[in-house]
Amino acid sequence: MRVYWYWPYLRSEQLPLVDSLCALDCDVVAHTVASRITAADAQRGRGAIDRSLSDVGDERERSMRWLWSRATIYPLRSKARRHKASKGFDVAHVVFLNPFTDWFALRRLSRRVALVASVHDAVPHQSRLPRWIEHLILRRLYAVCGEIVVHHATVSRQLQEQFSVDASRIHEVPLWVLPAPFELRERPNDVPTVLCFGAMRRNKGIEVLLAAIANLADLNATFVFAGRGAPEIEHALTQAATNDPRIKVEIGYVDEERKHALHRDADLIVLPYTSFASQSAVLHDAYGHGRPVVATDVGALGETVRDDDTGVVVPAGDPHALATAIRESLCDEPQWLRHARQATAVGELRSPVVYARELLTVYEYAIASRSGLRASRP
Repeated sequence: MRVYWYWPYLRSEQLPLVDSLCALDCDVVAHTVASRITAADAQRGRGAIDRSLSDVGDERERSMRWLWSRATIYPLRSKARRHKASKGFDVAHVVFLNPFTDWFALRRLSRRVALVASVHDAVPHQSRLPRWIEHLILRRLYAVCGEIVVHHATVSRQLQEQFSVDASRIHEVPLWVLPAPFELRERPNDVPTVLCFGAMRRNKGIEVLLAAIANLADLNATFVFAGRGAPEIEHALTQAATNDPRIKVEIGYVDEERKHALHRDADLIVLPYTSFASQSAVLHDAYGHGRPVVATDVGALGETVRDDDTGVVVPAGDPHALATAIRESLCDEPQWLRHARQATAVGELRSPVVYARELLTVYEYAIASRSGLRASRP
């Protein structure tokens, strides 16, 4: 089977996903930009990595240069994808959808190849359009994007209830956990480290976590924030680090090596999101490194952590509850160890190999459906 992956921001650490699919006798071409994966890394795997997609600028969000960059680059990417995916592939998998172009571009692509799309978030974390326009665009997008892969039942329910997507087109495939070097400890460090990792968007609850840290003034711990995002959040973190020596801030893009080091040093991963639409790659990074979590009950986060038994779930936007959960997670050593071991176990169950097998089933279904054959539901 020849598989085309449209994945604009494929990273080196995600190459095991390509390799695992190739191991199932698939010929995979992953189409991406050059900024996230080096030419040397692109050559080391079993699949072909095409780094020719146009890249957007790194300007501040919603600046004029930011808007212009995306307005010009997104159509170029769509055209390059159509040209590439039409070259003899059995299936095209759009790993990340772009609502601004794909609601009309994918209809044309679906005439040329069996189409699969991943929907990570049924609605955006941050709306950039009036709600009614956003809903109209998304409804049209989900109508033309082929078979749909989601990583949690919550997203499936949203697609069906809010956008009238036929359940027969939705395939639930749990989000992958990438293998990572980690140190499985029996207890937290004497001076534990609490890590808040990832993009610092306005919905990530950074200000709630800062308030929780203020409520933990007597706790001898280190609180690390790593990532980049909204300027006002970056400024608030920098100011907080100035006022509280327990707070350490790393503003900027975090590469793979540094991400592993941050998780290896951490004793607890906190996801204090105030609003969220779906599943979280940050949560699965915690699993890959065998670390327990404290997460808020938004999107699929709370449900996932409860089902996996990998940490503590608290209401969103409640600094007191968040502070209490952080303290208890670090001080209750038997609970901490149980959650850490369970995170490790869940990571093994959602390995790239398992993910690739489930994707292959979806691809076979998509190809058979497009050929007019009676495909059995995976």
